[in-house]
Amino acid sequence: MISSKKIYIVNLLMAILPNSGCQKLKARLYRWAGVTVGSGVEFFQGIKVQGIGELEIHDRAFIGHEVLFMLNEGSKIVVEESAVVSSRSTIMTGFHSISPNGERIIGREGTISIVRISRGAAVLASCNVLPGVTIGEMSLVAAGATVAKDVAPRTLVGGCPAKLIRTL
Repeated sequence: MISSKKIYIVNLLMAILPNSGCQKLKARLYRWAGVTVGSGVEFFQGIKVQGIGELEIHDRAFIGHEVLFMLNEGSKIVVEESAVVSSRSTIMTGFHSISPNGERIIGREGTISIVRISRGAAVLASCNVLPGVTIGEMSLVAAGATVAKDVAPRTLVGGCPAKLIRTL
């Protein structure tokens, strides 16, 4: 489980560490904060982890510039071996109920889920991956897509919401 105080410090440091350097230091900092980090992971500058769920980043994964991981308590994000999450993408694990019968349209109680970016898959720049989604092995999410449903292995999806473009 991620420590909220420690991840706050790591988020501050990630903003000032060099863009593509200090990989071992970055991995150590994330481990110190409670993130599971494999070997050979590449972290770029400005990555933010918000929340206190679980985050696993497996061997040889790549996390791009200003990626945002949003974790609700009890939820989990898994970035498997050799997967890529490109710059300015957002991966989120929770949402709120929607009902016009309360004090506001969006409820206060959050939900939890698992988001998985499978082995060798790539989420390109400025994508949003919504709660409960699995990106299949060796699949590609086109830049700017919003992924609301699972992506089959070895496929290319894109758009908002993301739809199948072709099989790879």
